[in-house]
Amino acid sequence: MDYIATFSSTYKVLKAEKTLKEKDIPFQLIPTPKKIAAHCDLSITFQGDDSKTVEDALNEKGIKVIALYRREGDSYVKV
Repeated sequence: MDYIATFSSTYKVLKAEKTLKEKDIPFQLIPTPKKIAAHCDLSITFQGDDSKTVEDALNEKGIKVIALYRREGDSYVKV
């Protein structure tokens, strides 16, 4: 199951990207679906199995996720 994390700015997304790469946590940088957020053009997507690892890595660096969504087909459910 895919999860999408949104952030308040591109800077925060790039900081999250760097953090996850350093920790060797699998993720993808994607354009933010317009259905879920308009405040930042980029988001990070990852598998549900990695959600705790992603959360811990971002919290450790003080990177705040604005919202977390679970992808269900063509729709998104806020977690």
